Amino acid sequence: MPKITFVDIALWILVAAGFVGGLNLSIINFKGVPCPHLGFVPVCYVVTAAYALMIVAIIIRHNGIKHYCFAAGWGTAFVIALLASIAEFFAGGGVCPTSGGSVRGAGGSTPLCYISLAMLVAILVLFLFGPYRRACALENEN
Repeated sequence: MPKITFVDIALWILVAAGFVGGLNLSIINFKGVPCPHLGFVPVCYVVTAAYALMIVAIIIRHNGIKHYCFAAGWGTAFVIALLASIAEFFAGGGVCPTSGGSVRGAGGSTPLCYISLAMLVAILVLFLFGPYRRACALENEN
């Protein structure tokens, strides 16, 4: 059993926060408050699934599957957060859900796509310095 480090705890906290945030937005959307769509699927559902894949990647022991799950989840969430942040910035607001509780355009609130983008950069760094580095070290030992 690998030793749990600060990196692992920080990674868990950020991924869990992203998952819970996406889940909360999905529940709000399910109750009728609109969430931006990607085709016919609300983006908040896709982001929740992406964070769920990252959770699977942290839990699973098989290093090959771990990396594929993480890459699929992180890549999906990152592309959505990046594109939404660009759209939010250039549209002058109203594209992303906000930290003020509104799904779109609450004045003075931080767009969640900005927060998600920052979290995803931190999650990548933590994953690379934690689970990925351990997996590489284990592979190099063999």
